[in-house]
Amino acid sequence: MRGDKCVRISVTLPQSLLAELDKLVSQGFKSRSQAVAEAIRRLIEELRMDWRGMVVCIASYCYEGHHSSEELRELGHRYLDVVVSTLHIHVSEDLCFEAVALKGEAEKIKSFIRELGKVKGVKHLAVTAVQLPGL
Repeated sequence: MRGDKCVRISVTLPQSLLAELDKLVSQGFKSRSQAVAEAIRRLIEELRMDWRGMVVCIASYCYEGHHSSEELRELGHRYLDVVVSTLHIHVSEDLCFEAVALKGEAEKIKSFIRELGKVKGVKHLAVTAVQLPGL
């Protein structure tokens, strides 16, 4: 996208989100515009993913509560054919972070991620995926 003509737009944000953006800008971006453009690029890349065929990805999330832990364990067992590995980190007494490595058919992985998002207590679900052409 280098060399593209820049166009000015107007965006309305909550004050707290703008404060977070400004914090990010001060930590390594030249301007708000550069930070917002990078965020939009990443969002487009993430949403443009063509979920077909073989995919590898990482699903990461935080969750609270022992009830969630049991439900997440059961979910992982139902999807043994695509769950490769799970990293579990105790953030605090009540909060855990997990990263699940997945590999397999895109439809099956999408199904796992949809169910993961429905587990009570799961927050900040993020997915990074790569298609494996030719497999």
